[in-house]
Amino acid sequence: MDAAEVQAGPTTRAGGGPPGWVSTARDLYLVAMAVFVVNIIIGILNGADAVEFDRNQILTHVHAGTVGWLTLTIVASTFLLFRTADRRLMVALAVLVPIYVLAFYTGNFAFRAIGGVALLIAVAWLFVWVWRTYLAGERTLPRLAVTLGLTVFAYGALVGVLIQVSFAAGITIIPGDSVAAHASAMTFGYLVLAAMGLIEWRILGTRSLPRLGLVQVGVLFVGALLFSVTLMIGAVQAGGAINLLSSLIGAGAFAIRILPRALRTDWIGAAPIRHVAVAALWVVVAIVIFMVVVFEFVSGVDQNSLGPLLIAGDHATFIGVVTNVMIGLLAMLVLRASVRTSWIGQVMFWGVNLGLVVFVIGLILDTAEIKRIGAPVMGIALLFSLAVLAWNAIREPLEAAEAELEPAA
Repeated sequence: MDAAEVQAGPTTRAGGGPPGWVSTARDLYLVAMAVFVVNIIIGILNGADAVEFDRNQILTHVHAGTVGWLTLTIVASTFLLFRTADRRLMVALAVLVPIYVLAFYTGNFAFRAIGGVALLIAVAWLFVWVWRTYLAGERTLPRLAVTLGLTVFAYGALVGVLIQVSFAAGITIIPGDSVAAHASAMTFGYLVLAAMGLIEWRILGTRSLPRLGLVQVGVLFVGALLFSVTLMIGAVQAGGAINLLSSLIGAGAFAIRILPRALRTDWIGAAPIRHVAVAALWVVVAIVIFMVVVFEFVSGVDQNSLGPLLIAGDHATFIGVVTNVMIGLLAMLVLRASVRTSWIGQVMFWGVNLGLVVFVIGLILDTAEIKRIGAPVMGIALLFSLAVLAWNAIREPLEAAEAELEPAA
């Protein structure tokens, strides 16, 4: 029995409780949901133009979403995918991530640097844990995609922390456009790649390493890293061309392999798998938007004019892809069948996704009136979803979770 299993417990608890990896994942999901509330509230007020937030508050919004919600839920989902967990790692992340988010709110560069370095140590721990677990267990495409996604996350976290250290010290550590290098790696090289693995796990249940799947995750992994590096060394044209080609190949392979099964989902019945299936559609939308942004960026278009389109791509990724996957997994984990298929499931699915569609359209068209409709609808639906999921996560015993999370047939 390895160290991760010792910490989480590979079997059910005495008295018939859930496996340790299930309860560890559940606890991390709860922390992530608490931090996500901060992101959503700022997002609703900002998207509706109700409050003028300063840069520190916007950065709090961004990091509460990307690190607090998306990363913690991806780690929790990795525990479920690998069916093992390290509870000490979970506790470290559950403590350090909220502290790091708080550091951005304060605007104190020293606090951000210290909090970032502490979190980076935990990220290095996560990197070692996920590779050891992957190499020691069943080597499937979903597990490989998530492992590679977390590898890019570790790289992006290193760049991000070095940026905060440079701000605190008043020196330049990373050359070139370090902020863009950090952001590009964290969005598509990390989030989309990890989400693709989780989508494949639930939609196809792949238990092997199919060649086209390896091409899909391989080109996205390499393309994301190369694009980030080229932004730092000033070779933007070459990096952009590589990224466009890798995105086209990766998205094409994903669409060929996943979309036919995803499109056959029952879109009317309120089953959690709908969230995972619609996430597959949002993957394609997000990559297309990002490809347009990269093309315009390397063509020399004013970066300020790309802001709305870039935010549209971010939200297609953050909410459309990753958050839909997480709502679907959490619903499978903590909601009883009677709750999943009731009006509650319908509100969770249609509220989040229709609100997101309107908001993304408003961003693409750069129309404030449309954004003011989409942002509150999406935000309120997300808060409702979190309340339902958190309440049931706390009160449900989760004994059936192990069977629920078996790979799809």
